[in-house]
Amino acid sequence: MSIFVISRLLILFIGYLSSLVIIKGEFFKRPVILHSLLDLFYRWDSGWYISIVKQGYSYIVGRESSAAFFPLFPLVVKALTFVFKNPVITGFIASNVFFILGAFYLYKLILVDYKDYSIAFRAVFYMMIFPSTFFFSVPYTEGLFIFLVTACFYYAVKQKWLAASIFGFFLSLTKVFGVLIAVPLIAEYFLNSGRIKKDILWLLLIPMGLILYMGYTCLRFGDAFAFYHSASAWGVKFAPILTTLADVKRYSLFYRWVFLGTIGITSILIAYLIYFKVRMSYIIYAVSFFIMFLSINILEGIERYIIVLFPLYLSLSLIGTKNRFLDICIILFSTAFLVLFTVLFANGYWFT
Repeated sequence: MSIFVISRLLILFIGYLSSLVIIKGEFFKRPVILHSLLDLFYRWDSGWYISIVKQGYSYIVGRESSAAFFPLFPLVVKALTFVFKNPVITGFIASNVFFILGAFYLYKLILVDYKDYSIAFRAVFYMMIFPSTFFFSVPYTEGLFIFLVTACFYYAVKQKWLAASIFGFFLSLTKVFGVLIAVPLIAEYFLNSGRIKKDILWLLLIPMGLILYMGYTCLRFGDAFAFYHSASAWGVKFAPILTTLADVKRYSLFYRWVFLGTIGITSILIAYLIYFKVRMSYIIYAVSFFIMFLSINILEGIERYIIVLFPLYLSLSLIGTKNRFLDICIILFSTAFLVLFTVLFANGYWFT
């Protein structure tokens, strides 16, 4: 808990300090009055989620619409506003609580295969200081997602398939690619069980979250794929990976290095997962979701997408545990880029 508190205070401090001296980015097309430190991190998708909480869903064909955003997070925030009143503050509280729960399940999950507490602790520590870790604590879905996915895997590894499938159901109600969790879970099922039993039917719950949301948009807007059509207005659409990578040409040199560096480091960490022979379902999860992230025709947000790939933290932990020098390098590198990315996000630059 102390690591969580220190890392979140560091993010707030860096955000505030930078706001006093940094020229504002494109997000600030007009003067912005800051009522609290939290306003520095109330950006982009956060506004869409809170608008759903306040006004419900909207959908206009061919235009950016809130239908692109899946309902679980705004539903949770809406429910909690009966306690905390202000939906923006509620969004921050919900994300941070979910992030803490995600860290708890990540710790427990790693201890299943590795009895060394330092490996589990180091993985959680790396997650807390990851360059884009602040997304776990703002009103986005990443905090909720990391909680659901680590809990889902924990119960799958324990062969509690009903619990794992329930968390999988909520994952597919959180983000469209959450339904992909069925792929590594099916692999985990056969690696654990070795044969088909009745409890495999619980896995059918996973796509029901997606189907439920599609049914809602079909009934309300007459379009079961409203989420996809709305996202397309932002340029998000499925495309070959090479097409997505070619998108890097339209960015400045600095952003090219950031995007390609992120992709390169993620690829290396996944390769280390294979080298360390971690649980196969973890590798399948990291690979399948990473391929999905690289198949949406746009590189903006890649630093946010990859933070839910929890096996990356295990990979870093196994590297850091074996080599003290690399452990220090990882900490210094992560902290430095956490400061940089926090400054960019808090001052209205390209992060989404």
